[in-house]
Order: sequence, then C-alpha cells, then structure tokens
Amino acid sequence: MINQMLTFPDGSPRIICAETLPEIFTVFAAKLHADIELKFIRRSELKEEEYILELTQSGAVIEGASDAAMFFGLQELLSHVRNNGFREFADRSAPIVPQRVLKLYLPEPTEKGLEEFKKIIDFAAGCKYNTVMLELGGALEYKSHPEINEGWLEYASFMNEYPGKTLVMQNCFGWEKNSIHSENGGGKIIPQEMFLKMVDYCRERFMDVIPEMPSMSHSDYLLTRHRELAERPEDPFPDCCCPLNPGYHKLFQDLLEEVIELIHPKKIHICHDECYTIGLCPECSKKEVTELYAGDINRIGNWLNERGIKPIVWGEKFLNSHWRNGEAIGGAEKIAPNGKESQKALYPSADLITCNPEIFHWYWTVDRKLDKVYSDHGWDFCFANLNPTNFKDWNRRISNPYAKGICISNWGETSRRTLQRNGIFYDLLYAALLVWNPEYGSEDYPELDTITMKQLYREFAPVETPEFETLTVTHTVQTNIKYQLFFDGFMLDEEHFKLGNHVFQSEKDGTKFYFPVIFGTNISNSDVSTERVDGPEKLADAYSCDMLYREVSGETLPFRDNAGTMWYQCRYQIPAGHGNLKYLRFESASELVPEVKLKEFKLN
Repeated sequence: MINQMLTFPDGSPRIICAETLPEIFTVFAAKLHADIELKFIRRSELKEEEYILELTQSGAVIEGASDAAMFFGLQELLSHVRNNGFREFADRSAPIVPQRVLKLYLPEPTEKGLEEFKKIIDFAAGCKYNTVMLELGGALEYKSHPEINEGWLEYASFMNEYPGKTLVMQNCFGWEKNSIHSENGGGKIIPQEMFLKMVDYCRERFMDVIPEMPSMSHSDYLLTRHRELAERPEDPFPDCCCPLNPGYHKLFQDLLEEVIELIHPKKIHICHDECYTIGLCPECSKKEVTELYAGDINRIGNWLNERGIKPIVWGEKFLNSHWRNGEAIGGAEKIAPNGKESQKALYPSADLITCNPEIFHWYWTVDRKLDKVYSDHGWDFCFANLNPTNFKDWNRRISNPYAKGICISNWGETSRRTLQRNGIFYDLLYAALLVWNPEYGSEDYPELDTITMKQLYREFAPVETPEFETLTVTHTVQTNIKYQLFFDGFMLDEEHFKLGNHVFQSEKDGTKFYFPVIFGTNISNSDVSTERVDGPEKLADAYSCDMLYREVSGETLPFRDNAGTMWYQCRYQIPAGHGNLKYLRFESASELVPEVKLKEFKLN
C-alpha cells in the first residue's frame, strides 16, 4: 500500500500513513508547531484504543489498531512536547476502562457559547476522553413539541432571577424536590442546527455523544406545559411525572424519537435520579412504589433496547444507603427527612429491573461496598460525578469487571471559566492520569496533584505571538471568602470576585497597564491547604481536599514558601514593544478588599 502524504504549510508536521486519515489529525498535528515527520501505522493486533508512540530525532511514529487509538497517541505526543519539548520519548498505553465521559449542560446558543464548548471538548479530547454526555432537558429545540421550549424559557427565566433562587424554590415546600437545572443552555433554546454542529465536533474527535434526557424525575421541563402529567398536582413547579399516565410516556417517546432521528446515539441516559415524589396519585397509590419505579425504567429502557440503544440511569435509588451519622439517602426509607414528607424505600426495585441498564454510580463517596449492588445484578456501571482525588481504593474498585468507566460532571454553565472554578479541568486531567496508567492509585495523590497542576498551567498558557508578550506575576491575599461551586442557580460573575488591578507602567514610553486580580480565578488565599484528608464526618468513604486550591488550577501555579505562605503565579498578556515595566501599585476595587501582596514579576 502506498503511503499518503498530507501537505501542511511550511513549518508544520508532515504526516505519513498507509491509509487516508481523517482531517482532524492535521488539525491537532499542527499544534506541534514544528517541521517533523509523523508516521502512523495500523496494527490490528493491538487493543482497540491502545497505541504505541516513539519520538526520535528523525520524527514520531504512532501505531494503533484504529483511528481513535492513533488519535490518542497523537494527544500523548502533544502533551509530551508541551511539557518536555522534542526530547526522545516512548510510550505504550491503553485505558483501563473503555468509557471516559465528560458530562455537560448545553452551552448558551451564541457563537461565543459554541466556541467555549469547542475549547472544552478539545481539552477533553487532549486528555483522551471518548464520550460526551449532554443534558438536553428543555434547552434543545424540539420541533415535535415546541410547547416544551416555550415552557422552558419561562421557567428558566423565573428560576434565574437572582443567584440561589433555585435553591430557595427547591427547599420551600413540605416535600423534597430535586435540583433545578436552569443553567442548561444559559436558560435559552439551542437550535437543532447548532446542536448538530456540536455533535459533529465531538464525533470528529472520536468522542461518542450520549443525550441525557431526564424522565419521571427531574421532569420539570416536561411539566411546565403539561401539568396534567404531574404526580403531585399541588406542586406549583412539579418535577415528577406520573408513571402510570400514558400521556407522559407518549410525550417522552416523541422527544426520544426526535433526538434519535437527529443524532442516532448508541446510548441515552434517562436519569430517574432524585425521585422524591412517587405513589401519590389515585392510581399510583394502589401499587408498590418499587413496582412503579422499576416499571417506568423497564418501559423506557426496553423501548430503547428494541431500537438498539443502551439505556443508562443514575443508580442511587437502587441503594439502601446511609451517611455515617445514620441519615438515610438514596433508595433507603426516609422518615420525615429534614422535617419533610416521608418516603418509602425504593432500593428493592433493583430486583425488578429487566431492561439491563448501564448505571451511573454517583454514590461512590458513601460506601465502597455499594459498588457490589450493581455488579451483583450484572449491570455495567460507571463511576460518575467523579472527583478523582477523593476516591478511595481506586485500583481494587476500578478492577471490578462491571466497572466500565468514569464520568466527570459539570453541573454549572458550560463555559471555560466555570469549568475551571468548579475544578473540572483539574478532575479531567487527574482522572486521565489514573485511567491511562495502571501503576497509579489512590495513594499517589501528591505526585498526581503536582503533575496535574503543572500540566494545566502549561496547557492554559497564553498563546505566544509576535504582537504580545507575557507578564508573569506572583501574588497572594488573605480573605474570608469561602469556596463556592457554581451550580444550582449560582452562575459565575467574575466582577463579584474582582479585588482590583495591578498597575504597571512602561519605562520606555510611560504607558500604564491595569491587570485584573480576581479571587478564585488568578489568586486565592495565602493559607490554602494542598493536603488531602479524610472527608467530613458526614461522608462515609471519601477523602476531602481544599477546593480553593483546585479552583485556580490552570490559570495559576500555586506554591508554598518556607514560611508556609501560599503564592500564586499567574500570567497576563501585554502588547509587545513597550520595553521594561515597573510596578506602581495595587488599586483595590473597594476599601473592603484586604491587602494583595506582590512577591515578584517577570516580563517574558
């Protein structure tokens, strides 16, 4: 077979392969910014995603059984060059689990939203993830039921009126309610044309797309215009459907059919998590809640199976689980939780499931013995909502033959800055190190944390151009600001966290420059801890870390001096040609801002 040469602009890599490669290889190879020869060789005897990589003075050779495997090898080459330059390097790797997932809401329906989404996907692809799960809810355009979108716009606008309103509305009733996802799509509607661009972008990068379509519970988006389908009619904002109402299944199947026709997915996540309202209506009250719950999953799951699509559910309702203090959670019976309406046990419904779903296991923090519930039922499961630094007993648990993957979840807006401050980029890279190197385990936190922080800092370095130089500043502060996740109606507004500006002046022409100092983005507290400890008393089986430390990852490189003070190295871009700079002062955003200390600065 004759080698095919892909032509690049001057100074870019030359790719040689015995077969035609997808165009995406040229896109990523160009990031090497060097004139080297890249040779790709197919090796059918390797595992599906396994690659062999060798970098020498004469170029790089990447071998794999599939395009995806060779693409992952290219990502490893890019990472190596970014961190070490073009030093000789050899690597042979295969993931220890077949499914590596990033869960996101849909971005806002703007060009900016789409570009932010693409940057996030490229980062995940660089970490060798192979799946993206996108929660659709009411934020995707449905042509079969436009009333769903009409209701969603009104509902999201109401819930996003002020930060935290979603929590107020969630907790102000006499019964438990599930969380409100009004950040999805920025509270707007994503046209199907844009959604298809997003799906194509993921698939070009060898990432499957799983639509997440809440059903039964988390169904507020279905019920804003169809209150007749709600299980609890007195709820002004119903979130749970009546599982015996045929109109509910007809509506949901219409939406499923539309999404299936649109993107032809291999799997669909039908949720069923945080189901707190069940067995109340006149018809449902005649049946056992376990029969209702399992019956709804079976009905939808078998409908998907008939169409060759694997159903996925969140699995906590199958678990008889309790926090260390005895508080019942998940599928356990709850007697007046927090003074609210009692709930019958749902965990026996696991024995009634017939549709063989895949489980997204987000109760891995509660008790590691709970993994066995899923494997005993013969269900593949994925450690979901994963915070990998906090995971105990990694090597044994991931070796469970039914443990098929991991899922890193962002439950806030789909924007680069929100993912940074929610620790998602950190978690994606840290978990990738675990998944692609079987030598690492839970005990390797110090080494993995160091690698993760340094690689993220290099990954998010400002792009070098002739027009701009980089100013590196090392600073710190001590505030009383506590860490906050940006989810459940709390959307990031960086102006709220702005402490002020560093003011510099050009010694050459006197031009002044003002560089923003934003707490949680490019600076944090001087007493932040890097240590990992056993989780709070309420958590039964997980570690805990100071999230203020992880929040600034990528944008800063934190380090502790001999006196124990934590400093944050960060970077600003400045137009080239202004010569040396001198530091004038820090200008506070208000008189309430504590002292921001500058240790040093350097113009690169």
